[in-house]
Amino acid sequence: MLNIFRGGIAAAVALLAIGHSATHAATLIDLTTAGATSGIKTAQSGGTFIVNQVDNQPTGTGVIQPFLRIQENGNEQGYNTSLSAPFDDKAGTWTHALTLSAIPTVNIGGVLYRQFFLDINQDTGGTDEFLSLNQIQIFQSTGDRDDGTLSSSPTSTTNSVLQFTSPTLAPIFQLSAAAKNPTGSNVSYEIKMDYSLNSGSGSGDMFLYVRNDSFTQTPTSNVILFSQFGTPPGPNFSNDGFEEWAVIAGTSTAGNAVPEPATLAMAFTGLGALGLAGLRRRKAKASA
Repeated sequence: MLNIFRGGIAAAVALLAIGHSATHAATLIDLTTAGATSGIKTAQSGGTFIVNQVDNQPTGTGVIQPFLRIQENGNEQGYNTSLSAPFDDKAGTWTHALTLSAIPTVNIGGVLYRQFFLDINQDTGGTDEFLSLNQIQIFQSTGDRDDGTLSSSPTSTTNSVLQFTSPTLAPIFQLSAAAKNPTGSNVSYEIKMDYSLNSGSGSGDMFLYVRNDSFTQTPTSNVILFSQFGTPPGPNFSNDGFEEWAVIAGTSTAGNAVPEPATLAMAFTGLGALGLAGLRRRKAKASA
């Protein structure tokens, strides 16, 4: 199997069975088992994507490059910008604009994807360590933006949907539709994560891979990532420190393809540990 990062530790990741949550009328992507992956899924818009649980790895300062921190108990949402702190953003050094050139690419089965890294914070014990990720939208803009408003707010049957209107920006990627209707044309997902799988804050919890051809290939353009966690609409609420989105320096692998899976059982060599091996980083939890 191909090791896609230099000097890294190869890690095979098996496909976890994905179920349907009748209570919340969304397709469940369950990442609560070590090494779990969604396999290749189709978003509401923006084509295919992959998410996988990050294998427990120490991480190094300067390798993990945060661009968005969000924190609120129960339900939380926000997007990265250097201009303000919208919704539940935590203002400061680690929330800022992000250019396309900063987002690494990974070749999976001959398809080029952009890679994003997510680190969550939850209490442990009982079911408090679980967290629902219900919505991800990605936009591209020629400049930084802080004028986003919600056209839909989370309820038990509705996902948050962000819109920019001055000027209008359409999302190049959207995980879930506004209304949950799995029997119709709308696609809705709940990505369920388990904070207790890894050794505390800073170890990482999820990689997100979005097709590179969904992006306009202008290196200096700003990439805006919006996400919403908790309940509603998912069943697992946020209850501790900030959730952090980041990119990982030096992990682009445009010339080295991970073999496309021949069966439903996918094996991603090195994706769970991509760019993380042998490096150490300690990130203190933020208080509410």
